[in-house]
Amino acid sequence: MEKQRFLITCGEVSAFHIPRWHELPEFDLYMDQVIALAEKYLSVLSADGKGLLTPSMINNYVKSGVLPPPKNKKYNRTHLAILMIVCITKPVMEISAISDVIHRGIEADNIENVLNGLAKTFENELSAAAKIAEETVKTAETEEILSFIAIENVMKANAARTVAMHAYHAIKKDEPEEAKSEKADKKAEKKKAKADTSESEE
Repeated sequence: MEKQRFLITCGEVSAFHIPRWHELPEFDLYMDQVIALAEKYLSVLSADGKGLLTPSMINNYVKSGVLPPPKNKKYNRTHLAILMIVCITKPVMEISAISDVIHRGIEADNIENVLNGLAKTFENELSAAAKIAEETVKTAETEEILSFIAIENVMKANAARTVAMHAYHAIKKDEPEEAKSEKADKKAEKKKAKADTSESEE
């Protein structure tokens, strides 16, 4: 029975679709509407039926700079896109790191392409994992295979998380050197400008 139920879930997960930028509402929304919409879009992420977002979470995201402040208590497509990315990534990454990565992506490109690219990647990875699990269940003789699938995917998830965090921290480690280099360049420019001024006065 459990195997059959899981196979149905695998089919639903394989077909999971994250709305792209052009599919998001073009009109502004109140907080409760944003939460309801995000929960609907990402329902597959909640295996136990628990909510993914709360008003206090959203308020904290605004205070910490993850989200831009709402206008007249209303949220737009950018808010919704960032919230969806946060919901997908927060089980494996700290919120501060997620915020940093999202804003780096937006600075390098734009929120539309960031959302669309990440949505496609997540859908592909999720579908591939679900299909492997589905084939494993179909060839297994006992219900115990579900425990194996659970722990196997935990190991894979933690391995991917480890690589992700090392990649992120590599970026952060390079930043002090870059900042130091920029500071030295500015100092040299200032010194040169001062020298040029002295020469012109002579």
